[in-house]
Amino acid sequence: MLSDATEYFGGEVACSTAESADAQVMKSSYTRTQILTSSPAKLRGLLLQRAVQEAHGLRQAVESGDGEQILAHGNLLRRMVLELMSGVAEDVDLELLQHLQGITVYLYRKIGEASGQRDDEAANEVVALLEFEKETWDQATARLLGQDDGASPGQTNLAG
Repeated sequence: MLSDATEYFGGEVACSTAESADAQVMKSSYTRTQILTSSPAKLRGLLLQRAVQEAHGLRQAVESGDGEQILAHGNLLRRMVLELMSGVAEDVDLELLQHLQGITVYLYRKIGEASGQRDDEAANEVVALLEFEKETWDQATARLLGQDDGASPGQTNLAG
């Protein structure tokens, strides 16, 4: 799914200056191993989780007017959203695929509005949409894995 997934998780790997170099290496190594050994469904969930974190960072940067952070969060978030779209299986229902592509385009535009126009409302909408997407993905994967009461794995199409 991801060409180099670890680039998207750089923020989770970063440690405070108070932590030792060994702790930083261990945390980085753990994150890298988690990414490289994850199933596509788990990897998508991790990417969505990281995208939500970046969206919160973008919203905070827009609210504070920090242009450098707006650019950094906005650029990374746009790459993540495109990566999420590229990870969708092409053999899913055409209507579902078109719907997902439409959401991706809309989200990409909203990230651009939040970043380029420093639009608080657009930044809030990006956060809300990605949180909803993450929650939906978590529910779908739980259902697929049979962790939800009464769910049958054959009834859920994760589109990815």
